[in-house]
Amino acid sequence: MSEKKLTDADLDDFLLGATILGTGGGGGKDWGLGMLKGIKELDKQITLVDPIKVADEALVVGAAGVGGGVTSDVREKIEKKFGKGRGMDSFLKTSVLAEKMISGYLGEEISAFLAFELGCGNTILPACIAALNNKPLIDGDCNGRAVPELELCTLNIKGFPFTPIAIVTPWMETMLVQHVYDYSRAEDICRAMAVVSGGSCMTMGSPIRGKDLKTSIVKNTVSGSIKLGKSIREANAKGKDPVDAAVKALGGFLLFRGKVTHFERDERGGFMWGEHHYDGVGDYAQKKFRIWYKNENQVSWLNDEPYVTCPDLLCVLDAKTGEGLSNWGTDFAKGREVAVVGYKIDLIWRTEKGLQIFNPAHFGYDIKYRPIEKVVKRD
Repeated sequence: MSEKKLTDADLDDFLLGATILGTGGGGGKDWGLGMLKGIKELDKQITLVDPIKVADEALVVGAAGVGGGVTSDVREKIEKKFGKGRGMDSFLKTSVLAEKMISGYLGEEISAFLAFELGCGNTILPACIAALNNKPLIDGDCNGRAVPELELCTLNIKGFPFTPIAIVTPWMETMLVQHVYDYSRAEDICRAMAVVSGGSCMTMGSPIRGKDLKTSIVKNTVSGSIKLGKSIREANAKGKDPVDAAVKALGGFLLFRGKVTHFERDERGGFMWGEHHYDGVGDYAQKKFRIWYKNENQVSWLNDEPYVTCPDLLCVLDAKTGEGLSNWGTDFAKGREVAVVGYKIDLIWRTEKGLQIFNPAHFGYDIKYRPIEKVVKRD
């Protein structure tokens, strides 16, 4: 396989781009930075391989952290009993164990690792696991964005099984799931393990051959994120508008500019749920915008009328720096000026099967999906 070594600058640009394309989720930037620091201390190198260059019979396995949606009091109660079980040491131990479980069960060496979704944490995680094993990370993922549930996966569209699944908690408890009814059942099992483990667990699974990989994932999303991050960094260095740079780099749509008027988050069932609201500024004065999220941004309204929705991407950026904002922290302070950028999802999600899996109705909204380019008129 022809591999590209990622430099520190590449990784910085990736984090900047992936924070945007993570659509409010995908694992926090600080989590990603912590893993990268640990890998660097171990003198390990992250390398990238284009999926079209992966050998047909190569074994590729996906990896992700599953979690969220556990209140601090519940987490503290669990950690008081079992210990914190967090940090780089925990990541190293759980990832090594999960890899041994999968490769041992399959009786075969893993050739490369794959991100289930695009985002700072959940793409850096398999990248670091790959580096630990001296293997490459696939330049692509199973979504082309971040998503809240395992069933929202391009491998599900193509009918590939999610099993076997290795699950490892922060306290090295293990579960090897050999069969599930469907992807939604895999989601339920992994999420339940995360909830009873203080909000997180390591998962590894979805073994796939290189020949199938080429038509079953969203390709080149890691390199695409690096390109996006670089364009924003260079715009800031030249005193240009980073939001305009992001829109141009993506070939996306500027949906709104405004200030945060409301942000809410409810942690339950292993997820984060809520909304953010904006009042328009400049060309968008006198207009209002609203986004509903389940971990990641899913549905939007312009002046209370349904607007851009999943599976297309709704990305919220800081209007001054172009940095992506996360639903998981304190980014949405009241009065913060933001820009909302929309981006067309990969065509694999616009197939009949793709839209059966991922659409507003999946989240309980009686809103028919319309492609972003039909909803938004370019200037």
